[in-house]
Amino acid sequence: KIKTDSYNVGKFCPHCGFGDDMLCNNRIEYMVQKYKISEEEAMKNNEVLSRCETPWIGRKVYAEEDEPSVILHAGPHKTGTTALQAFIYDLIYVNATIFPRDNLRIPSYDELPGVFAKEGVGLNLPHCSIDGFKTNGGTMNAGMCARMRLAFPRFVQDAYNKSENVLIVAEDFDRAEIDFNRLRFYLQPYKKVKVIVTYRRLHDWLPSWYNQIMDHYTLVYAKGEQNYPSFVEWMDTNYDKFLEAHSIPVADRYRSFNFVESVHLVNMHEVGKNLIEHFFCNHLQARATCQVIREGAKPSKSNIGTNHEYERLTIKAKFRGKIQTDFNKLGNRVKATRFLKRRVQEINAHDALPRICPRDALLEQIFQTELEQERTYFPEWHESQGEEEGLRNEFNMAVKKKFCSFDVDKIIDSGMLDSIFKEFTI
Repeated sequence: KIKTDSYNVGKFCPHCGFGDDMLCNNRIEYMVQKYKISEEEAMKNNEVLSRCETPWIGRKVYAEEDEPSVILHAGPHKTGTTALQAFIYDLIYVNATIFPRDNLRIPSYDELPGVFAKEGVGLNLPHCSIDGFKTNGGTMNAGMCARMRLAFPRFVQDAYNKSENVLIVAEDFDRAEIDFNRLRFYLQPYKKVKVIVTYRRLHDWLPSWYNQIMDHYTLVYAKGEQNYPSFVEWMDTNYDKFLEAHSIPVADRYRSFNFVESVHLVNMHEVGKNLIEHFFCNHLQARATCQVIREGAKPSKSNIGTNHEYERLTIKAKFRGKIQTDFNKLGNRVKATRFLKRRVQEINAHDALPRICPRDALLEQIFQTELEQERTYFPEWHESQGEEEGLRNEFNMAVKKKFCSFDVDKIIDSGMLDSIFKEFTI
């Protein structure tokens, strides 16, 4: 039997909107502090009762086998989610009848409003579910989620009453900061919540995730407001924190909640480039969508990361006085980085640049984590890939290619690139 958290009519709702910029739990906290009353007294306030009691939700009653589902694709980041989102909303724009033929309901921007639009509409749900909103790393505050708190429950109720399966794809469902009780509240009255998580090996995912994060902070680093960390430095300080956003911890997190009926892991290494086809054709068995995919429908965009080593070296050279260029302008920074990379390669100096690599103990920790993950969750595939020896070979190749970073201070101190730095005219 499916277990769900109950939301009884008249029960105090901490996640309901008391006002545009305040949730009900914020209002209670405010009243306790301002009027020096107890939490119980604040909750009995007539204004609080009128706004903060869970409303009755009119809905159909289904036999358990007929219950529709909410399908949450939880990413995580750097596992092909951007391409999947683009495919979904591209297809809605071209032919809005395809998904309804598969009984799939996709929220539009008006149904799930927020700061994210176009193919990123689904991101509004996890960001409005983050405990503390912006103060805990989210993009939206309580006020920015006000429209969503009204529109999205209407959308969910309408879809449920029509027995439609709701599909929401958002890589930020991987956030450990999500208030899962609030997320469950937003998804009621659905009793079946199914979560899809894509597995990518740590030795592939970590460098890609690092590059994604660096993309968001490049201007900060270029202005000198923060040190531009190498991958090695980033791993030393952030590995444990960012491991929480890897597919296996994300899947385990969703498994721990009673309102989630099932969590399914998709191995992107086994599926290969056909992640979108596999998702719709094999997992969802969405025939109409599958047909258009096999007829050639593709996403308009993806999110392929960029290596940041030459950018980091260029910015360091700027602050060491080797390059006289205004890096506050994105165009200058991009041109300078490309020029340095091209000239280093032209003089065949790339392989000779000094590097630093992660600690052996950390590398072994990552490898053992990978080994345990694949033995546990993908035993047959793990065996087909050569078991521990096969994984070790793949891991060592990745470490050699992706894990070591330029020792930028040593490169600049050595003077080995001074002749190139003098060529800069940007």
